[in-house]
This record gives sequence, C-alpha cells and structure tokens, in this order.
Amino acid sequence: MEQGLDYDKLLLQTDPLVEAFAREIELFPNGDQVEVAIRKAPDMTNPENRRLVEEIAQQFERISYSSGPKSTSLWLREYIKYANLTGSFLEDTRESWVIGVYEWSQLFAFYKLWSVLQKQYLGKIKPEF
Repeated sequence: MEQGLDYDKLLLQTDPLVEAFAREIELFPNGDQVEVAIRKAPDMTNPENRRLVEEIAQQFERISYSSGPKSTSLWLREYIKYANLTGSFLEDTRESWVIGVYEWSQLFAFYKLWSVLQKQYLGKIKPEF
C-alpha cells in the first residue's frame, strides 16, 4: 500500500470500518493490534490451564517487537483482579469460577453502558435514537 492510501480513505465514510480503524489508530498508535484466539480452549476453571494461558501471554509480551505487558489486554488478568478485589472467587472450584466470571461480565457490561451515558451527559457524543 502506498503512503497516503490509508484504509479509511478507500472506504465509504458511512462504513463502520472507518470508525473501527480510527479507534485502532487511537488505541494503538505505535503499531498494529494483534488478537489471539485459542481454538478448542481449555477448561478455564482449572487453575493449571489459567496458568498456561497467562504463560502464553507473557511469552508473547517478551517478543522483541512487542510493547510488553502494558499494551496487552487479557480478559483473564482483568477477571483475576476483579476476583481478588471483590472476593467473588473465594473457592477454586468450577462453580465459583463460573459464577464469578458471570458476575464480572455483568459488571463489565454495566460499566461500558455507564461510560457511554457519562459521555452523552458531558456532551462529548450525541445520543443516537
């Protein structure tokens, strides 16, 4: 691709990808975002499997062209922080793990909605109806 032929210039301005590319540039100005998906994901209620997923992320963060852990987003880390702060993950059992992840996901959805409402209230974005 030649310099100046950015993806957003090749798309119709009404295309949702224009906004997605703008967010990617805003969030990751020094490089491209990489998403890693694990097919046939292991049972995450098993502590050993969680440790292995964390180890994979750490290996990726140590690659010479990586920006390190400060630029990595791993849902597992966020959940563990939440669980440690709230005590929602009191036992290392499948049941407590499943309940805890569900409660965390509901809280995440609430905060995402709350953030949108705050921006609307502060006039940073106009609500779409």
